[in-house]
Amino acid sequence: MNARGFYFGMFLVVLSWGLNYVITKIGVGHFAPADFVFWRFLATAILCLPWMVRTRPNTLLQYGKVAILGLIGVSFYQWAFTQALHQTLAANVAFLFDVSPLMTLAGQRLLRLRASTPGMFVGAGVSLAGVSLLMGASRGGSLQGDAMALLAAFAWSVFTILTDKFRVPVKGIALTGWMSLFGTVGIMPLMTWHGIVPHSFSVSLPLTYTVLFVTIMGLSLWQNAVLSVGGGKASLYLYLIPVIAAAAGWVILGESLNILEGAGALLIIFGVSVAEGVFRLRTPPSSPRATYTD
Repeated sequence: MNARGFYFGMFLVVLSWGLNYVITKIGVGHFAPADFVFWRFLATAILCLPWMVRTRPNTLLQYGKVAILGLIGVSFYQWAFTQALHQTLAANVAFLFDVSPLMTLAGQRLLRLRASTPGMFVGAGVSLAGVSLLMGASRGGSLQGDAMALLAAFAWSVFTILTDKFRVPVKGIALTGWMSLFGTVGIMPLMTWHGIVPHSFSVSLPLTYTVLFVTIMGLSLWQNAVLSVGGGKASLYLYLIPVIAAAAGWVILGESLNILEGAGALLIIFGVSVAEGVFRLRTPPSSPRATYTD
């Protein structure tokens, strides 16, 4: 993936995923969250079948790795994500999700995939302070919903690290399809089967958007970005998503942020930016500079 393709791809990811917070919130407001996830990824798997038939895992080990990615990145993450949107503000979920890149960096350090820097630890402290201000600060949100958002952020960081570490030969839309297939099976025990099949416009329209733009387009571009530049670097662009999500929540849903939420959001964004090196800390000349490898 060349530089121009990477930047354009990440622009589409950030835009589609930022709007997804509001659109999915509308969908789960009329349909059970787990059921919404099931139909979303079942439809994705069906639409991806032509690519899945042409490109599939070659060994049982590869199938196992793809299954793990599907269970974590689809079943578990999407369940926590939709539960969070169902219980708290879209802006809260978006800003709390900004802890995910920091979790990704920490996980890469533990697995010796990425070296640590002083800025990483400073950023962790600043972000945690922001999380403490943001959680439950809004009258329209809830502590339980904010906690589910943090759980979703953790699941996404694990999914990103494993995507980079596994490096299965299946990529792009084919990988999205296979993960969706395993994720659909994994979410079934959590379903309520409320209404059996979604048919109302308020559910079918959000489902269509999440299938085509968030999953098939967005997730496929994200996989390519992670494999191209690494999970830590690709995660840097996730910081832009809350801005779009908060703006869309304000325009479409009438959501608003109070002073504590605004301060917490700024601390989270600033903290993860320091951790990623956007704002570099000064180090003594004699100190060796850490290097990163993805």
